[in-house]
Amino acid sequence: MHMNLRHYPTIGVDRSTIEKSVEKELLPALTSAPGFDTYFAFWDGAGAGVSVSSFADVEAAHRSTGTARQWLARHLDFFPARGEEFSGECFVCEEAPRRALAEGGSLPYILVRVLAGVPATQDTRAFVEQRTLPMIARSPGFRAVWMARSDREPDGAAVATFFDNPNEAIACHEAAVSLLREGLPTVSVKQVLHGHAVIASVGAR
Repeated sequence: MHMNLRHYPTIGVDRSTIEKSVEKELLPALTSAPGFDTYFAFWDGAGAGVSVSSFADVEAAHRSTGTARQWLARHLDFFPARGEEFSGECFVCEEAPRRALAEGGSLPYILVRVLAGVPATQDTRAFVEQRTLPMIARSPGFRAVWMARSDREPDGAAVATFFDNPNEAIACHEAAVSLLREGLPTVSVKQVLHGHAVIASVGAR
C-alpha cells in the first residue's frame, strides 16, 4: 500500500466551498481510477487543509497526485500558499479487528506525525514492530495506523493514526513520542497534524 499526504497551510475561501468541490470533483476522479483504496480529509487546529489517502501501489499513488494537481490548478483561490506533499510505501498498515475506519458514519479523528532522522535499518523495523506498533494498536479508541517511508527523503517517514476521538489520539501520540526518544533518539518529529475527518471514502476491503 502507498500513502499520500497533502497539507495546505492556508485557505482562501470558506471551508464548505472546498469540501463541496472535493466531494463533487476531486473524489470522483480519484475513486474511479485503478488502485484507489482510501481517502480522508480534515482541517487541523491551525485551519490548514490536510488529506491522507492510500493506494494499491506507487503507480496509482502517483497518478492520484497528478489528478489532485489538476484539480488545484482549476481552483487557484482555494489554497493561496504552496502546499506540502508526502508520498511513501507503507511498511505498516494495521486496522483494529472487526472495526471499520469510518464505521456507522462515524468519521475518525486523525493524527499524523511527519518524522525525520529515521534510520533505514533492521533495528528500526524491529523497534517499530515490537514496541511502537503494539502500543498504538492497544490504545483506547484505536481504529488504524499507517506508517510509510518517504519516496523523496532517505530518512523521512510519516505515521497516520486513526482514533475515535482527539483525547485518545493525542494520548497515543504522546506515548509514541516518548518511545521514540527512548529507542530511536535520532528521530525528530517535524510536524504534527490532527483533526476530525470531514470527508471520507473507503474502498472495499
